[in-house]
Amino acid sequence: MKSLLILLLLLGALLVPALADDLTFRLAQDLLKENSYELAGVEFRRFAMETENKPAQSAAYLYSSYAYLQAEQPGTVQEMLDRAEDADRAATYPAELSLLNAENARLMHDSDTALYFYDLLSDDGESADFQTFARRRSAAIELARGDILAAHTHLENSPSDEAESLQALEAYANGKDKTPLIGGLWGLIPGAGYWYSGETANGFRSLILNSLFIFGLVSTAEEEQWGAFAAIAFFEVTWYTGSIYGGIDSAQRHNQERLGTAIDAIDGHTSYQPDPGITAPIFKLKIMF
Repeated sequence: MKSLLILLLLLGALLVPALADDLTFRLAQDLLKENSYELAGVEFRRFAMETENKPAQSAAYLYSSYAYLQAEQPGTVQEMLDRAEDADRAATYPAELSLLNAENARLMHDSDTALYFYDLLSDDGESADFQTFARRRSAAIELARGDILAAHTHLENSPSDEAESLQALEAYANGKDKTPLIGGLWGLIPGAGYWYSGETANGFRSLILNSLFIFGLVSTAEEEQWGAFAAIAFFEVTWYTGSIYGGIDSAQRHNQERLGTAIDAIDGHTSYQPDPGITAPIFKLKIMF
């Protein structure tokens, strides 16, 4: 009887920490599903520090890095990725490590580093989903940097059908940006700077407001109401300079919207998340298109 009691106590001592670890991991997953990213990151981190299983520890740090990535905390993301790599030198999750490193570099606007890790994912040894994800992300970065040829090359080398993306890229290449300087010069004529970039409503608004103030200036000058003239002149200077700067800004907006439309067509429907079907401390990313 005494031996049985000792055996039960030993089993309890082994099972209680394992149960606590399991509860911590499940809590972290629940927080992640609820989009409580910072709290999820803390709980995954806690699990990683408590478990002695190295692959599970690495997986938990990767979960934590994913959570902090969604919370847009790049410094903490990098710390978690470094810990994941240190915990598992056998590199159980090389593709996931590369993807999260690339996404974190992208968050920090470090396009060179992002492209390096996406290039690792583009290797023929990776799954088609990871390759497609990496090719589209790389194409979007290259397009944002103005290298249309490099963007085209990435899409051509994708294992998936990229006909729509290539069509969007071609449409962007065949289009034309607006020149902010020309927009500003057109802005010397109230409203014309906006019209140059296709902002019709803003153009008419600028024309009407400037016309009203100019009419007020003429009227007060004819009636020699110099106090009112000075007040109206002050506001007209503001509206007139606004027409010039508006022409510059509208040209820049046009260019950004044109680029954004092309990038969204190439990469806008691509996303990733930890596979929701996995409840054990195993990290696997699911790519969605």
